Amino acid sequence: MKLKFDAIFLDRDGTISHDPYGYINDVKDYDFFDFTFEALELLHQYSDKFFIVTNQSGLSTGKIDIDNLESIHAYINDEFRKRKLPLKNIYFADNYDEDYFSMRKPGIGMFQKASEEFNINLENSLMIGDSIVDMQVGNRLKMKTIFLLTGMGNDYLNDVQSTCDVDLVSNNLLEAAKDIRLILQ
Repeated sequence: MKLKFDAIFLDRDGTISHDPYGYINDVKDYDFFDFTFEALELLHQYSDKFFIVTNQSGLSTGKIDIDNLESIHAYINDEFRKRKLPLKNIYFADNYDEDYFSMRKPGIGMFQKASEEFNINLENSLMIGDSIVDMQVGNRLKMKTIFLLTGMGNDYLNDVQSTCDVDLVSNNLLEAAKDIRLILQ
């Protein structure tokens, strides 16, 4: 069976996990949503490559320590691995550089890196996130996009709907995984 997407790109905070303070600097404060892994199991039938793409500007301001971020990402990797979910890499932007090619979303840098390292056709990929920058980068790269109302989603909804081409708006990742067939024409 041919998989629908070369890759599924997931934002981190507010998409697969709670985002209680905006900057998570300790693995004990990192909590997946209760529905995250059920949703990812459903999404796995559409792609054999997951990537997490996350803006972590708190690194450049000192709000996040690189060792703590690496511990959080090791924990995320372990949780995906335990469930045999194909998380290929976690990319992060550590500053506020907003250039078109920058690593920080809506810059396309993290996606270019994934494409080069894993031979991915970005136009045949999916971006899922809760921020306008997630939808903007998805649009820039001609990906399918799913906007979630978890995390910062409700705060961005009006701007996203008026300025972005979004394929699906969902209350959360599980709802998106169940409704994904609506964008697979």
